[in-house]
Parts: sequence; structure tokens; C-alpha cells
Amino acid sequence: MADLSGKVALVTGGGSGINLAFTRLLIEAGCKVLIADLGLHAQAEEWIASIESDAEKRARVHFHKTDVTEWAQLTAAFEACAEKFGTKAPDIVVPGAGVFEPTTNSFWGDNDTDSRFKVFDIDLVHPVKLSRMAISRLREAKKPGAIVHVSSVAGQFASLSAPLYCIAKHGINAFVWAMASLEEMCGIRVVAVAPDATKSPLYNESALATQLAAANYSVLETETVAEAMFAVMTQKETYKGGTVLEVCHPTDWRVVNRLNDPGPQGLPANVRSKQIEMVGRVLKVDE
Repeated sequence: MADLSGKVALVTGGGSGINLAFTRLLIEAGCKVLIADLGLHAQAEEWIASIESDAEKRARVHFHKTDVTEWAQLTAAFEACAEKFGTKAPDIVVPGAGVFEPTTNSFWGDNDTDSRFKVFDIDLVHPVKLSRMAISRLREAKKPGAIVHVSSVAGQFASLSAPLYCIAKHGINAFVWAMASLEEMCGIRVVAVAPDATKSPLYNESALATQLAAANYSVLETETVAEAMFAVMTQKETYKGGTVLEVCHPTDWRVVNRLNDPGPQGLPANVRSKQIEMVGRVLKVDE
């Protein structure tokens, strides 16, 4: 594992799931981490409790309540990072907070208000905005850095049941590819992982979890995705800036090509069929 002693990271969504697993890796590597999230999941609270006896390690973790859809709160997260860890420009920024469409404000549910899609605000707008804020601060500090995005295999295909989520993840991939030249220009590496279905609270609370379980579909552990995030961030010779790393297997990862990519295998046919049936019920196509 790379030694990140003295480095500082800001991780949105670090209170649970993939980003919590990544936060734990960062701490083990010697990094200081500010978790910017709405709250801490029980797993996060248990982990923090488990390191209370290690004063040095515990001092390197700080939680800052953050609603990533509010840009002022993103600014406040950077300010909290400066106050707690002494830097306005974290070396590592992870815009990891996300939601999955079927259990939030879906396209088919049409529950969004305030002239905006919540899925876009969290899964697309916040990562792009946080990245720009990080780049500005790193340039002002005249230092290199890494911005690690959490995309999805959904960024390589389309889903009738979750079109907003797919659009957001396609957008993240495009954004990461667009930022590829920053590494050569100023030493800022913008990269991403694109995992398949992963055992996180986000996944466990979705209808997709039941559908994939019925299809005996293999689901990733959060630790696997976190390890891929750590690799794409630290293995600079293997993974250049602009890399989107597909994670569909515990160890067999694949760099996604910008053009003419074969794409992931995709969901089982019976799962796609159930999703189509769900949308059909919403549209009342049989009436």
C-alpha cells in the first residue's frame, strides 16, 4: 500500500458504503480524512468507535455534516478541512456521495420539485462542482493532487428503469475523460472507478438488490471497489489522468476506452425484463 502520511483527503459520501471503505484505506495509509456527508451510517460509527483507543489514528478522521446539493456547504467542507487539518487544498478529493434512482426521485416517479432533478444534483452536478473547487484550490496552492470519482457500469449502457442515473454516470465518465490533460498540465489527476452492483446501503435499499439476488448475480464487496479506487489513484504509471476503471470482478479490472469500447456484460435478461415490467406498470401500457 502506498504511504500517504501527511496527505489530506476530503471525501463526500464517506459515511457509508464504497466511500467509507475507501476512507478506511486512506486512514490505514496514513492520510487525514474529512468525511463530508449528511450523517454516519452505523458501520461508520462502529468503525470510528473501534479506533477510539488509537488517538493518533482517531485524530486523522473528522466528520463534517454536508448536503452536497448546496454549493455553500461544499465550500464549508473545504473550510472545515482547513480548520481541522491546516490546508485549504486537500491532496485528495473524492466526490463520492450518490443516490440510486429507483429509491429516490426517479424519472418515472416524477417526484422532483424546485425545477430540478435530485439525482442530477447529487450524482452529476455535485461531483463536477466539487472538482472545480478542488482544482481551483490546488492551483492556488501550487500543488498536485488527485480527484477520484465514483462512476458506474451504468455509465456505459442505458436502463429504461433508471435513465437519470445512467445519464449522470455517462456524464461523470465524459467529465473525467475531459480532464485527462490536467495531469500533464499541472499535476492534477482526475480519475474514476466504474463498479458493477456493490453491497452498499445504496444498493441494499434498492429494488435492484432483490432482482439480482433472484438471478444469482455476483455482487461486489465495497472493499473491492475501494481497492480499485486506491489503485487508480496511486498507480500513476499504470493509470493515467482521465482513466475510468471498470470494476466488475474482485481482481480483473479494465480501463474503459473513450471510443469503441465493448462495454460491460450488462444485467441478466430476466432482470431487464422485470425492470421493463415495472415501467410498464407505471405507464399502464396494458390498459
